[in-house]
Amino acid sequence: MAEPAWLSYTGAISGIIGAVTGVTGSILGYVAYRRTDQLKTLDLRLELRKSETTLNAVGKELVPLLDYAKNSKKAVSAASGMLGSGAISKWISDWEADRTSAVTLTEGLPSTNDNYSDLSPTELEAKLVQVHSLQSAIDHLKKKYEESVAADDRDREQIKSAMNAR
Repeated sequence: MAEPAWLSYTGAISGIIGAVTGVTGSILGYVAYRRTDQLKTLDLRLELRKSETTLNAVGKELVPLLDYAKNSKKAVSAASGMLGSGAISKWISDWEADRTSAVTLTEGLPSTNDNYSDLSPTELEAKLVQVHSLQSAIDHLKKKYEESVAADDRDREQIKSAMNAR
């Protein structure tokens, strides 16, 4: 049986449409891949800038917090008659080491003016890990001295109540 003439034309047209669709799909896939890479880079850059802003805000408060904690500890220990004790001397020597560490950490704070548009995703990731590491060290010191100030506040309340009881 002879095949109709239109059948060969239909096959050729379908083949051409398939080839054009395949090439178009490949091009759109590549464009989507590039766009996704750009969005990932943008997300990393945004996360890095937010982390740096937070780090700078917390870092600027660290040294004044340590100074306040030292003054608070001295005042409470003087009020309780323990100013020259070994425990307070040990606390002050630990404080001096922590303050030196805090000054070093805050000197290493990154600038918030950078936009990091020239960094690759791998470099952005490394920078983000570095910022998080610095944030962790600053948070540790901050928590330690916030707890110390809170303990001093409790001791002040006890001293006040003992004074009122007399």
